[in-house]
Amino acid sequence: MASLHDPADSTPFLTQADDVDEVKAAGALPRVRDEDESPEPRDVHALTGISYRRSVATVGILFFINLLNYMDRFTVAGVLPDLEDAFGIHDSSSGLVQTVFICSYMVLAPVFGYLGDRWIRKYIMCAGISFWSIVTLSSSFIPKEYFPLFLFTRGLVGVGEASYSTIAPTIIADLFVADQRSRMLSVFYFAIPVGCGLGYIAGSKVTSAAQDWHWALRVTPGLGLIAVLLLVFFVKEPPRGAVERKTDKPLSPTPWISDVKALLKNHSFVLSTLGFTTVAFVTGALALWAPTYLIRARTVLYKTEWCKGGVCNYTDR
Repeated sequence: MASLHDPADSTPFLTQADDVDEVKAAGALPRVRDEDESPEPRDVHALTGISYRRSVATVGILFFINLLNYMDRFTVAGVLPDLEDAFGIHDSSSGLVQTVFICSYMVLAPVFGYLGDRWIRKYIMCAGISFWSIVTLSSSFIPKEYFPLFLFTRGLVGVGEASYSTIAPTIIADLFVADQRSRMLSVFYFAIPVGCGLGYIAGSKVTSAAQDWHWALRVTPGLGLIAVLLLVFFVKEPPRGAVERKTDKPLSPTPWISDVKALLKNHSFVLSTLGFTTVAFVTGALALWAPTYLIRARTVLYKTEWCKGGVCNYTDR
């Protein structure tokens, strides 16, 4: 039986994470073996062969691409009334624009996740972004008689986004450890709200300037080409899992079925995924229909003519 003055028994039962280092220093907790510890941030460069400055630049490039993805996704929302007028469709049909994209994205994201574990991730992203840019640009030239073809192209846009969003966070995870990893991932995901807002702005401003909503879909493809060049010439592929395994030896991929079984046993992952799915469902619907709803609400409240063709300069507050 341990004595009443045993240091191990004096450890607080609910020790906070921030106090662990202090408790270890005081000798209340045994120090974890070096082989079980994560490498220090300064040691990551030795494992990956990528400097800290270049790693930060890589996060900046990935942030830029994530920004473009969400800009393109919500540019359509900013010009949805003009799109309905151009194709002569109603809400039930225009809502399919987002539905088709989400369905293709949902189906293809696991596929690209599987490929990202086995092939060079940088080149997968380059191929996906190039494909996405070409399809988005092509969709802006579809005649008004071919709305089903426009839907098909919006579905293909999901191919490009799935190839990027499932792989980019893994590259960041292989470049940083501990708190640095969390900070860099937060920077990467900050592109989501910013990109959504820029999508609305790009859609309305470009449509107003060009007096044609088609030009709103021609902004992000050009920027996508710049993103591909940045990936090719400035992003270096880090070794998979090197910072976790403390070795730059190649990581052997596991069977896909075993990966799925392992994830299903992770209850925290399953609940988080279900929760995020419900949030994405609600916010996605609001983000798509909010501009159209506000335009129609103002028309009903103030009995004014529906503003079409870009930015509406209203005098009321």
